[in-house]
Amino acid sequence: MAQKDWVEIIDKFNKKDKSFITNFLNSKNSFCPSENYVNIFDENEPFNNFNSKNLNKPKPANWIPIYKKEDLPEYFLNNNLMPIRCGQAEFFFFKGDIFFDLTSINFTIIDIKNLTQIDSFIPLTLEKFHKNENAYLNKALSRGILNHFIDDDLIYRRLLYGQFGKIKTNFELEFKTSHGLKEINKSFQFEIDFVLENQNEIIIFEAKQGTKSRTTFSLLQLYYPLIYLTKITNNQKKIRTIFIDIISNENNEIYKLTELEFINCEFDNLNTIKSIQYS
Repeated sequence: MAQKDWVEIIDKFNKKDKSFITNFLNSKNSFCPSENYVNIFDENEPFNNFNSKNLNKPKPANWIPIYKKEDLPEYFLNNNLMPIRCGQAEFFFFKGDIFFDLTSINFTIIDIKNLTQIDSFIPLTLEKFHKNENAYLNKALSRGILNHFIDDDLIYRRLLYGQFGKIKTNFELEFKTSHGLKEINKSFQFEIDFVLENQNEIIIFEAKQGTKSRTTFSLLQLYYPLIYLTKITNNQKKIRTIFIDIISNENNEIYKLTELEFINCEFDNLNTIKSIQYS
């Protein structure tokens, strides 16, 4: 768990300048480093992002990516101080919340048996399969869950696979908020769980699978794919972002889908479109 690493990092900041983090939290600035709050660990390039090298903190892959609330100490959560991964072994601080509260959602419940399947059969390889998120996503597609959620009561439109998997960029991206933006550097790596596309839309899916319902998830896991696909497609199609919580055991499967909209691609300008539980 990365929580201990972030406790150590805050200690490094406090030893360098005891008031630095407190002053940033009390300021009107949304990002750090910034013009007003430079990188105190890099005298040569003070506007560069914080990184594992100038913090003298190895193995950044173990602590910079934040996937769940438990990765951060209470100090970060209580102060809405969020590390945002923005390059190879790099991060900046953002004042805000990166976690979405799933317990606040009221799901419409639909019986899977009432859905129209893609075909008359479920692929045999998805009946008895290794329990992983990608397999469950394909099963949700074959059972008609994804089509129903995407098109609701409309006639189902044909869906084709888009680009997904591990992505490494060769251009910059923009982390935008209603208070400004920060650049995400080239050679940034992230993962897209699943992308489907119809004639008018691109649909991004982030999935989590387990035996219990999730209470939160990191919005970054939808936001990184969104700003990447927005850039490479040059806004030629509407892009939708959907989180799927898959709860499974030996006797039952539940798929809880929530569609979120980042208005104007701003991370802190979020709207919940709809939520459906398929049981």
